[in-house]
Amino acid sequence: MKARRRTKLRKTVEEYADMLRSNMTKAEEFLWTRLKKEQRDWNHKFQPQVPVHGYIPDFYCETLQLAVEIDGKIHFRRNVKSNDRLRTQVLNRMGVTVIRFKNSDVFSTVSDILRILKEVCE
Repeated sequence: MKARRRTKLRKTVEEYADMLRSNMTKAEEFLWTRLKKEQRDWNHKFQPQVPVHGYIPDFYCETLQLAVEIDGKIHFRRNVKSNDRLRTQVLNRMGVTVIRFKNSDVFSTVSDILRILKEVCE
């Protein structure tokens, strides 16, 4: 009798984005709570974890082609930094600008981050 091969079911990018939206980090949740209120009067809107050219940035503004990444401690590891650089380069080649903030900045200077994003949107 032939043994069946187990096949790994792969999530689509959209399914993975849904999962990320449902499991935001504390920093992402904190910024999103503030951002969705602040951006009501802005000309451009951000959305959390939407697929962009095969990647899923933490927040994305489609009209500006602007991705916002919130980097926790893991992003300071050499291999993760390298992956982040590559991802940023690919997105830049596709016309997307990437802005990065540290988790700690989200909690300590969220008003400054919101001001920066508002200025970019005006």
